[in-house]
Amino acid sequence: MGLEWQKIIQSLNFTIIANWINFGILVAVLSWLLYKPAKEFIETRREKIKSRIEGAKEREKSAAELKQERLNELKAAREKRREILDRAEKEAEEIVERGRKKAKEESKRIIEEAKAEAKQEQDKLRKELEEEYIDLSLLGAEKILGREIDERDQRRFLDSLLEEIEGDEIDLQ
Repeated sequence: MGLEWQKIIQSLNFTIIANWINFGILVAVLSWLLYKPAKEFIETRREKIKSRIEGAKEREKSAAELKQERLNELKAAREKRREILDRAEKEAEEIVERGRKKAKEESKRIIEEAKAEAKQEQDKLRKELEEEYIDLSLLGAEKILGREIDERDQRRFLDSLLEEIEGDEIDLQ
């Protein structure tokens, strides 16, 4: 066996051994130079990503809270709008009802005034007609009697005529 080792050692080239040694040193140096910074970089990157994810979750949570708050505000605004519309509708109905009442009162007042004016006009016309009737009656009586009637006769005649007119209930309506 001794010979075999010798042959193996001789067959091994010192350059291969030197390459393996260089490779080992290179791996050790690279791992000392690159592994730690790469590991730190990866760890830093991992922390950034983790903090961004947590920040995104917090923002998502605050956005959900804000959304819920806005929905509540919108609901409150809709309720307030409904109350305002109901109140406005009620006030409009009250205004219309007051207008109707005022119009009815005004129409009643106008009708009453018109009735009073008509009654006054009717009374005036009746009085004028009575006076006309009296004048015609006096003229007729004067012609019939052929003389002028004195004041006392005229009074008696007018009184009897008025009683007769009231008795006949002349209605000029």
